[in-house]
Order: sequence, then C-alpha cells, then structure tokens
Amino acid sequence: MRRGIRGTTVTLTNLMPVRRGNRTDWYFRKKGQKLVRLPDLPHDHPDFLAAYAAARKAAEAASRPLRLPPGTVGALIEATVHSDRFLSRSAVYRATLRRHFEAIRRDGGEAPAKGLRDRHIRANVATAESPVDRRKAWRFLCAFGVDAGLLETDPSLTVTLPRAPKTIGHPAWTAADIDAFRTRWPIGTSKRAAFELLHWTGFRIGDAVMIGPGHVDRAGVLIYTQSKVKQPAFVPWTARLPAYAECYAGDRDAMHDALAALGSRHMTFLATAAGAPRSEKGLGNMIRAAAAEAGIEKSAHGLRKTRGVALAETGASAHQIMSWLGHQTLKEAEHYTRQASRRRAVMGEEQEQNVATHAAQVATFPKKP
Repeated sequence: MRRGIRGTTVTLTNLMPVRRGNRTDWYFRKKGQKLVRLPDLPHDHPDFLAAYAAARKAAEAASRPLRLPPGTVGALIEATVHSDRFLSRSAVYRATLRRHFEAIRRDGGEAPAKGLRDRHIRANVATAESPVDRRKAWRFLCAFGVDAGLLETDPSLTVTLPRAPKTIGHPAWTAADIDAFRTRWPIGTSKRAAFELLHWTGFRIGDAVMIGPGHVDRAGVLIYTQSKVKQPAFVPWTARLPAYAECYAGDRDAMHDALAALGSRHMTFLATAAGAPRSEKGLGNMIRAAAAEAGIEKSAHGLRKTRGVALAETGASAHQIMSWLGHQTLKEAEHYTRQASRRRAVMGEEQEQNVATHAAQVATFPKKP
C-alpha cells in the first residue's frame, strides 16, 4: 500500500511474499504467468513502484486476448480450446495446454495455419521451457486441425525433441530434510498438515488439493482416481498397514494428528479457511516457501519420490508401489525397486537390518514436537 495525493491510499495488488530465513522477498504474481521479482526496497520507494508498474503492465499485455483472422494459427487455437476434444480433458491437462497455446499464439498467431511446417514447430519447441509439453500442445492442436478440416496434414508428427542434459528431476527429501521441516513447522500449522498429507500419500499436488474424507471407503482405504493419468491410487488411511509399511506407522499418525489439529470439516483435507479447495499452484508455492524457510531447497513433488523410495527400501514390490502411488505403468514403479535392489546388493544382512531398524525409529518420532 502506498500513500497517494491528498492523503489517499492505493493498494498494490498481486504481491506475494516469499520468506527465506530472516529475509522476505516480494514478487508480482499474476495467475498463469511467471513470478516477477521486485526490488528489495520499501513498497513506497519510487524504484519499487516503478518495477511494480512495469510488471503489472507486462502482465496485462500478456493476458490481453489477441483477435486474429480466420485461417491463422491463432484462429486454430481458438477453435481448439472451444472443442469437445479439449473440454473433455482434465482441468490440469487443459491448463497446461492453454499455457502453451498462449505462448504459441504470442510467437506466431498471425501466421497462416496451412503454412505450418515441421521446421516451424521444431524451432518453437526448442525455445520452450518444457519442450515435451510444448510438443504435446502442438500435436493436440494439429490433430484437431486435421480432424476439423482446418489443416491438410499434421506437421507435428515428425517433430523430435531437442537433446537435453540428463537430470534427476525433483530430488527426494532426505531424513534430515524431513526432520528440519517438522522442527520448523509444528503440528497445528497448515504447512505441516500439507506436508504430512503429501508425505504419507505420495500424491501429486494437483490430486492432494482435491482429496477429502469422502474418498476414504469403509475399509479405511483412501481411493482416488488421479486427474493426470486417470489411474486409481490406493493408500491405507486407517486400515491395517501392509507388512512393508508397518514401520512407517508414525508417519501416518503424524498426518492424522496434523490434519485433526486444523479442525477442518470441509470437503477437502487442505481446504482454505473459507472452505474452498486450494489451488495446485498455491499448494506448490506454499510447500516450496515453507521448505525454504526451514533451510530446504526441495519441492512438493519430491515428497512423492520420498514415499516411493521408502516403500521400496522396506520391501514393497513394484505392483504394490504402483497401487499406492497410482503409477500409469509398472515401469515407473520398477525404478524404485531397482534402486533398492542395487543398494541391497552391496549391503550385508546386518546392514539391511540396521536400515529397517532406522526406518522404524524415524517413523516413531514424537507426535507433538
């Protein structure tokens, strides 16, 4: 908020604080767009206000719809997003497509759609932050165009992805990371409740914001069909734990305690104070910022890997991990079991028992830190 002329005040909207230790950084946040870092200055400082105004102007320009004539790539995008094929997809997938469609429209929406060639699409894919998702968007767009008679051929089919350096993706949280987070955020905080739910279930954040008491059946198993892959996941909620997960009973108790401490009686476990479901992006930002304040540079998705690794190390089979985490293929779950098998291959029996004992000790930490 800044002071205006004649004593009036003007509210600065779309500001988001991110706390890192004793420091708070401020960002301009517009839904569907990247965060813009603002200067580390008082909010009424001229340089801060100038940077805020520039970020807001750029966001407004980026969100302003382009009106393009028929036959252009932009018009093809407009027809696609109003089609039954597009509307039948999940909300998460539609949001991803929309984000990339908008980037395509900004880069070349005025170009004639029938003039598209694979070299044009390949060049556009290579400039995207996520080439995989950008190519998916192009293939969805072109497939619709061919079926609707707006394109004669599909130029996206021969487009290959640019070579990228191998990465480990979102790293799993270590035991030290988990301890540090729990120490910083005690039971009774929304951050702790969100963390424990993600840690126990291993769900993607898009699914974690939607689950609630109604997804727990009479046998005490939480069953949820994931929005991304349309595969069900089965998580022991209050049911007796399988043998491979008995040593993690403390993790489950911590989750129940953390959720109960919120006193929520809403449709979803992580609902806001007003009872509305949290957004996927909001939950992801909350976990990342809370982790940073605890001195951890990890993401919410890393907790999914943590659960997969934990289950594999205590003897869960690939099929059991696939059922818990809701993987679409067995190959995804086998990644965890292969890693655990290789680790056991260089360990003696006594060391294996020590690992299992340590896992049980970690799982039985005090419930009320």
